[in-house]
Amino acid sequence: MTKRPLKILMTFLTLTCVTAGDARPSRKAQTRREAAPAAPARRGPLAMDVAGVRLDMSLADAQAALAGTYRCRPEKGYQTFQQLVDVEVAKRRGAGLGFPPQGTGVGDLFCDGPSGEGLRVSMAQTAAGPVVDQFNLTIPTNRVDPAGLVRQLETKYGTPTDGTAANGAWCAGPCSPLETRPAIRTTLSARSLQILGNRGRLARDADAAAVKAAADRLAPPAKRGAF
Repeated sequence: MTKRPLKILMTFLTLTCVTAGDARPSRKAQTRREAAPAAPARRGPLAMDVAGVRLDMSLADAQAALAGTYRCRPEKGYQTFQQLVDVEVAKRRGAGLGFPPQGTGVGDLFCDGPSGEGLRVSMAQTAAGPVVDQFNLTIPTNRVDPAGLVRQLETKYGTPTDGTAANGAWCAGPCSPLETRPAIRTTLSARSLQILGNRGRLARDADAAAVKAAADRLAPPAKRGAF
């Protein structure tokens, strides 16, 4: 059985062609056809998507992008931004909480695609609400053409910052294994193609700093003496 490239996840350009009934193409159209195709521009990780989901996108927008194509189940029980602030304030005021109370926020979306894809979308809790912090898309290569997938990656994402479209990374700044800044990485194996997105450690540090700053306004840290 011949494998088919998976087209559900990728966005394609719509090309405008001169119809056969046109007696003579315009000079502009002829110039466009004669011009050599330009290499796809490199896109930043925050502008790239899988199945319509981008890093830093709100939970509601991510769910809307996936609706109708992916079947998703949210995993709840995570602390919201306000609940994280409340826990920090309680600690400063000496409340013996032990284990923090279970949260009411959504921490992950676990999604199944129409052709056997598996997608996990992990959220970060921010003052504006949950946003996409990481995603991990796995496409089995036993049902699709791996070479076709790689071509789609090259068309959709452009030239990677490091490596190749099959095994590479698109990074905001220099690529680093520490994932300090936003990055999207691809890994092609004999069984699957994986696309992993990550907002980076600096974004998570900023999230934690925002919780601390909100707690400071409610319960300023006690000033300590020199001894």
